[in-house]
Amino acid sequence: MHSKYLHRTLNIALVLACAFLATSLAQRYLTERPSGRTISVSGVDFSRSEKTLLLFLQQDCDICLDSLPFYRKLIDSFQESTDVQLVLITPYRPEVANEFFKNAGLRFKTVLQGDRGLLGVKLSPTLILADSSGTVRGSWIGKLQTERETEIWTMLEKNQTAHRR
Repeated sequence: MHSKYLHRTLNIALVLACAFLATSLAQRYLTERPSGRTISVSGVDFSRSEKTLLLFLQQDCDICLDSLPFYRKLIDSFQESTDVQLVLITPYRPEVANEFFKNAGLRFKTVLQGDRGLLGVKLSPTLILADSSGTVRGSWIGKLQTERETEIWTMLEKNQTAHRR
């Protein structure tokens, strides 16, 4: 009887340890991307603005659709900005994606077709912020919690008022 209990306890402990490890690795892989590397995307001139936010979105992505209000606020705030350019990258033809997102209230000036493998992106939505040299300053994957949305706003708005004066 005692050995059955010990065996069962060890099995449960092993399953919990594996689940913890898998969750930790998945969370790190899905939410953290290395900043500091320089990227290049055909059709994007990073030197055109101080910051470029690449938005990898798909119209058949539930999380992308759930996040539309956040993306709408970004576009409303930075669409006319010369310091921040917003670029939609989607696996669909630009005219198809542009029409879909325009009907959803998002009007991107730049829409590019690219698969999710571009820049190592594996999931939608993914947002990548780069500076004028194309150096990655931040990236976010999946459904963003309020603190992550705030982080993006802070990074995009940094130095904005100094340039407007």
